[in-house]
Formats: sequence, C-alpha cells, structure tokens
Amino acid sequence: MAKIPPRREDLKSSFKDLVEYITNRDEERKYLGDEVDPSTPLDREHLKTLQRAREHLRAAADYLRQSPEIDRDFQQKARARRALLGLEETTIQPAHSQAEAEALAELRSGRLLGQAERLVTPTGVACEHNCLSLSSAAAEMEAVATQNTRVKDAVYHVVLSWPANESPSDAQAFECGAHALDAVGMADHQYVFAVHRDTDNTHLHIAVNRVNPDTFAAVYPERDYFKLDRAMRELELRYGWQHDNGPYAVFQRSGHVVIDWASKDPATKGKRPTPAADMERHADQESLFTYARGEPRKALLATLKNDQLTWRQLHNLLAKYGLEIREKGQGFAIYDLAAVATTPIKASDMHEALGKARLTKRLGSFEPSVSTTGAVLTYDKDRPPKRDPKMREDRRQERAQARRELRARYGAYKSTFVYRRLDPATVRQRFSDIREAARQKRLEIRETVPYASARKVLYSVVAFETLRDRDRLRREIRREREALCAEPTNRRLSYREWVERQAAAGDSTAIGQLRGFVYSEKRRTRELVRALANDDADGIIHVDDVDPVARSVADGLYFRVRRDGAVIYRLDDGRDAFIDLGRRIDVLAKGNRDNVSITTALRLAAEKYGGAFELTGSEEFKRRAIDILVEHRIEVRLRDAEQEALRRARAAAAAQQLHRQTPRRPGKP
Repeated sequence: MAKIPPRREDLKSSFKDLVEYITNRDEERKYLGDEVDPSTPLDREHLKTLQRAREHLRAAADYLRQSPEIDRDFQQKARARRALLGLEETTIQPAHSQAEAEALAELRSGRLLGQAERLVTPTGVACEHNCLSLSSAAAEMEAVATQNTRVKDAVYHVVLSWPANESPSDAQAFECGAHALDAVGMADHQYVFAVHRDTDNTHLHIAVNRVNPDTFAAVYPERDYFKLDRAMRELELRYGWQHDNGPYAVFQRSGHVVIDWASKDPATKGKRPTPAADMERHADQESLFTYARGEPRKALLATLKNDQLTWRQLHNLLAKYGLEIREKGQGFAIYDLAAVATTPIKASDMHEALGKARLTKRLGSFEPSVSTTGAVLTYDKDRPPKRDPKMREDRRQERAQARRELRARYGAYKSTFVYRRLDPATVRQRFSDIREAARQKRLEIRETVPYASARKVLYSVVAFETLRDRDRLRREIRREREALCAEPTNRRLSYREWVERQAAAGDSTAIGQLRGFVYSEKRRTRELVRALANDDADGIIHVDDVDPVARSVADGLYFRVRRDGAVIYRLDDGRDAFIDLGRRIDVLAKGNRDNVSITTALRLAAEKYGGAFELTGSEEFKRRAIDILVEHRIEVRLRDAEQEALRRARAAAAAQQLHRQTPRRPGKP
C-alpha cells in the first residue's frame, strides 16, 4: 500500500528533518542538535563520514580543474555539490584530450553521477540513496531545490507499507521504491530510501526532491495516489505478495491476469455473467446473454421509443428472435423458446428497461405471452461467439498500455514546455537607454545653456519627456507581454489538445484516444439521460429542463460540480445529501436524522421550479416529503393529483390541530 503523508500547511518541509527522521531510529537519543559532539560515537562516525566525503570531493575537483570541455552541465552540477562542503571553486584550466578522457571516465565511474548506494546507518536502518553521501543528501537536495525559485516546498514524501504477514528483503523494498518513483515520473530525481521494521508492518520511507537535478524543473505528478496504487498491484504480482485494497485491483479475465479499477462488482459490471463467460471461453459456444444483447437488443431499443408500447407488442418482438419474457421469482427473466433447458437470463441484463419495477410501471400488470409470431432468428448455442474473448481482452490490455504510455508522453511534454517571456535583461536595458538619453540631454544643457533660469526650464522639459518615454515603454512592454500570452504557440496544450495534435500527425495511439474521448462523452450523455429518466429514484422532478444550481443553500452543506454539469450537495461528514441534475433532484441522504437534507432539497426545488413539481420514488419517501412540506410551510403545488390531494389534506389537518392548540382569549364580562 502506498501512502502520501499530507504536506505541511506552511509549505516549509525540510529535507534535513525528513532524512534525519527516516534514517535515524535511535530511540535513546531524543534530540539531535545542530552541533556535532566528538565525544559521542554517532557524532564521531558522522565526522569521519564528512572527512571522507571532503577527500573524495577534493580528488574530483582536481580532475575537474584538468578538464576543459567535459560535459559543461555535469561540471555545473559537480561544482554546486562540492560548494556545499565549502570547497573553493576555481577556473578550469585547459588539458590534453587524453587527460580529458581519463578524467571523464574517472568521474563517470564515481559517485558524482548519482550511482545508487546501499548502506546501514549506525542506528540499524537500511538505506539507499543516489547522492554523494547519506550525510550530505539533505544539503544536496536543498541546493538543487533552490535552483528553482518558484518551488515553495520541494519535499515529496511517500510511504510504502506491507501487510503484517509480508516481510520483503531490503533489496526488494528498494526495488519497490524505484518502481514507485518511476510510476510518478521521478526516476531521475535525488532520493533517499529507508526501510523501517519497528512496527508490525514493514514500511519503506521515500524522500524525493521534486526538482530535477538536470533540468531544475519541478514535478507535481497528477493523480499520484492512483499511479502509486497501480504500481503497488504490479509489484504484488511481480513478487507474489498478497493483494491490498485500493482504487486498483487484480482480476482474472479471459485467461489473463489484469489490473483494473476496483468496484463493488469489478469483474462483471457491464460484462457477461461468469457462467456465460465460462461457456464462451471454455466451450467456444455463444451464451444466451451474448445472443440477447446482440440483434434482439438492437430491435428492442427501437421498440422502447414507442410511447404506446403494449405487452402484446413486446412479446411479438421477442418472439421474432425466439425469446420470451416471463415472471421468475420477484422479477422477470428472458427464456429461449426453442430450448426449455437453456438457463434463462435476467430481463434487466438484456436491457435495464425490462426490470420488473420499471416495466410494470410503464405497461401495467404483467400479461403472459400469447404471441404466434414466427422467429426470424433464434439462439443457437453451438454458434461460436463472434469475437474471441481472449483476443478481445488482449487488444483491450494493449490499448490500455498504449494510452498509459501516451499519457506519460504528455507528462514529459508538460515538464519540458517552456513559456516564452520577455528577456528581463533586455527590458532593463530599454529603461536604461531612456535614463542614459536623459542624462546626455541634461549634460548638453549644462554645457550649452549659460543662464540658470533657462537651464531649470529645460531640465523640467527633459524630466517630462523622460516620464513620457517611460510610460510609453511600460505600455509597449505590456502589449508585448499580452501578445506573447495570446500567442497560441506560447500556451501549453491541454491533454486533449495535445492528443489532437498527435493524431493529426498520424499517431495511431492518439487516434484511438480521440475515439475514446468521443465514446466517453457519449457514455456520460447516456448516463445523464438515464438518470433524468429514472423515475424510481427518491427525489423531485420538473416537467421542463432547468440548469443545475451551484450555490450555498444551507449551513452544514457544501456543493461540488461534476464534469457532466450535475451538482452534488454534501453534508459536513462527507455524505452525499442530494444531487441536482437539472430537471430533477435526487435525494441521497434519507436516514432518520436526514430531515435537513430533504428539507433543503425541497426548498431548492420550490425556488428552482417555481413551486410546481412532482415527487418521485418510494411511497414512504413521498409521504415523508409531504409531511416536511407541511411542517416547514413550503409553498408548492404538486403536479401529481394524488400527491397534491394528500398535501392539502395534511395541511388542513395541521391547521386544524394548530387552531385547537391555540388558547382563546377570555370574553368580556
């Protein structure tokens, strides 16, 4: 399991404090001061480590002084590192090419390039880092982080934890840490790993510098929690560990082990039931489920659009495809007319509109079939499935992997994109030119005008012209900056825009992702339409289409806007109270103590819909909502005649009860 501890609110996390915490587990030493005491064993070891680091750095510095053109970027990083320990930086002198090659080989074989090193600290903590030394790691990270002045908190801290029954080796833990860094795009950043075994759960602390030591660009990974959780499932499969809970889970699909989003019913949601899948996979036979969701379902979709649909018409349509809908238990099922032994499927598996509650509400009480319509197409289990499930799953996994790589490419584009800005030095020079021109004018006046009064007047003119020129320059610079901001090529593309550009260049993965965008939008539209048409949900509905409302409606409630435009109102404890879908409001919090949610939803509906709407859902909810309308005197008119009659009756009863409870004034004697 991967955990990301919350950042400090003041954004003043310290590499020094974090590295000290994860690498030093000496419980007897309560406080580590800034000063080193040579009398203590730990500090003596620390001083020895610093001395060895200084000696190595001096040797590296000697090589650097002998090499003139060895990877200037590398030289810059090396000089910055050794400056941390107070080494004096001097000009590099020319040397022979052979010396250059020897120095380069020596440098690349040493610690300056960040080769990973594993060690055990004096307090028994197994660590791995890619800095010069563990003692100087925090200072090195801080030095690199200061190169990016925009970063307020460069510390990135992750904890990988294993269940109590798992005990990875130090090497395995370090490999897991490297895999986690690669998952969030920080594989080439400075890091310190530390394995802790002081609790029931072995865990690995990862301290990383957000700032890249090569480019000095900061990395803030998007959806890092989800990326890390997927990486955990990959590691569990690699090492055979127990699968932990998280947003991702491991499934067996079509003979393949796959990692996919976890859900309440992850392996079957929107897919074939397990027996149907086994039938097609092992026996190479088409299941009744697959047959019913093929041509019969397409014909059913067209029929359901008929507002005058009857049971007879529905039976005739199903009989045309060798199917029949019958009552089974508490619901409906689809049977094969030609083979009584074929196991039926739930009617709602063919289409959700065939669920018993929705279908009987639309067509009335169930009427058995008396259809004599001949079948033009029948179910044949020996007909092989149209698509090989194994090949289909393989292609799905290939597409998923290609799209993950596409997203990683976009991440690289984002991290390397550089906005074009006006050169500050050039701007300063332009203002300096104005000052210099004014100085030259004043000098000329002083040398050529003999009278002080005349010089004073001319100096005022020069001052005015200088102010005017500065104002013009400011406006000109503002226009230039606005032009740069408005220039399309100087704007970082969104993911969809970037994908569209890659698709235009012929990238097949990007083309597939564009199709995915379209399918996703269509799916969200269908889901919204189904939600709006779901009369079984407890809530409020209006006849006309009205936009959702996003605003503060009551104390203890806050709202969040979804990508599809719906607005969710939540309670302070995090539970969903109700959701505004536009022409309907679905009430989600309906417990005994949730009257505030229902009351607020009713008040919002009365305001949105002009006091005229209809209650939907269970009879219990409708009666409860009407009682709340009467109790809180919310002025509405319910469009359903039965609901309005009940509301008026309850209101009259409440008024009569109030009249009886009101004490009468005594009459005059």
